Amino acid sequence: MKKDNIRKITILHSNDIHGQFTGTTDDEGHVKGSLAQLSGYISKAKAENPDTIYCNAGDMFQGSLIDSDFLGLSTMQILNLMDIDVMSLGNHELDYGISHMLFVSRYADFPIVNANFLVSSNQRHLFRPHAVVKLGDLDVLFIGLITQDILDMARAEGIVGTFVSVEDAENEIRRAKERAVEVKGFDPDLTVLLTHIGYEADLELAKSLPADLGVDIIVGGHSHTYLEEPAVVNDIIIVQAGMENTHLGRLDIDYDREERKISNWTWEMVPVDDEHCPTDNFVRAMVNTYVLDIDEKYGAVITRLRRTLDNYGRGNATEVGQLFADAFADSLDVDIFMLAASSLRCYSLDMTVTLQDLREAYPYDGKIVAFKVTGETLYRMIWHMLRPAVLDDWEDVFFHTSRDLHIDYDRDAADLTLTFRGVPVELDKMYTIGMQEFYYTSSDIGFGIGPEELIGNGRLKVAAPDAFGLLQDYFRDNPNMGGPIDNRFMLHGTFRGKKYE
Repeated sequence: MKKDNIRKITILHSNDIHGQFTGTTDDEGHVKGSLAQLSGYISKAKAENPDTIYCNAGDMFQGSLIDSDFLGLSTMQILNLMDIDVMSLGNHELDYGISHMLFVSRYADFPIVNANFLVSSNQRHLFRPHAVVKLGDLDVLFIGLITQDILDMARAEGIVGTFVSVEDAENEIRRAKERAVEVKGFDPDLTVLLTHIGYEADLELAKSLPADLGVDIIVGGHSHTYLEEPAVVNDIIIVQAGMENTHLGRLDIDYDREERKISNWTWEMVPVDDEHCPTDNFVRAMVNTYVLDIDEKYGAVITRLRRTLDNYGRGNATEVGQLFADAFADSLDVDIFMLAASSLRCYSLDMTVTLQDLREAYPYDGKIVAFKVTGETLYRMIWHMLRPAVLDDWEDVFFHTSRDLHIDYDRDAADLTLTFRGVPVELDKMYTIGMQEFYYTSSDIGFGIGPEELIGNGRLKVAAPDAFGLLQDYFRDNPNMGGPIDNRFMLHGTFRGKKYE
């Protein structure tokens, strides 16, 4: 191997930033996790080595009012100021609708790639399946892939969603690569999958890919995984960089031009903070423009809680989850409200709650629907929610329930007891359930029962046209709420390595 055949290539990568643009400031005034710092590091790295690429593995959207209040357009304006080379589509990029994301993507000055989200009637791609980043005479091919969870969002869009499917990843990688080679007329020097399917799925994907596809690297997202070091499966390097812009992944590659392969590499997680990242003042000024607008619009205090409430965990009861489930139940004519934990976008809720705090904790305007189920169906729904993928892995959706439904689950004895207002749930009795429309349309995933079967005992009705508006009114009318977790959700046995009695 001749030394002059080696090209030094750097791939910088982020994922699941979720609208966290301003970062956090400690008591000494030190900032960490801001987009201005991220942008500064990217510019510095590219100045030091022109053969540097920055890619983003999706879910830039959703997590702050800077994003949600402007329906992603603000995010694109900020990203356009950064030296981003390519981004993959994440599931939260579709939170404002498929057609809206197609509109927003036209505003981006960089390619947004996805190869496996298709129109099922004619197999046309909704987004660019791949993009080529040129480093002088080297071509780096990026192919985007997205999680099956995207189908849940497609269903919620009615007729738009019915035309969309997520196709087999391997076939779409081959299709994208063949198109790049045949139509674009080049053979890529490096092939990178820019995925938003989760770390475990990345491992399985790498294991399944035949060598002739020539995939070199998988840059992933969706599972918010912090790695101590990359995995290598089938000679494919697999990386991911956590969540919310706390870190930036850096993969430094020695590329042998003669052998056309990676001869050596190193990887690190770079903290996005003052110590490691210079600040891009232009990006900071643009973010601050939006901050001022949001502060003016959402700075009003709407209520005061008894104390700060916790919302840690995606497969367990939380103080915020119980409060919000009760708020919906109290505001509606339903027996039980079931609130998806994944719809709560905060780790805690402070004592003094501004409109911005509430909006960032629950950033959705969608409908609330109500329907009747038998006690037998309710048992089936809860049994499905109690599977390990929810309670142990925190991968699938957990549902907070309002105060009148008590769940007592003994895993070791495989015993589940449900009581409603202190009385055992009767199998043939009817109970009215309130739920977010989005999760009703994907109830086969959340509860193992399709929406058509859920309303087999009656009709679906819209209980509230605007979920956030309902919450806003409730919080304004009910001060001094909140408290510790009660006993409505009781576990016995071992969960996530912890014994519950």
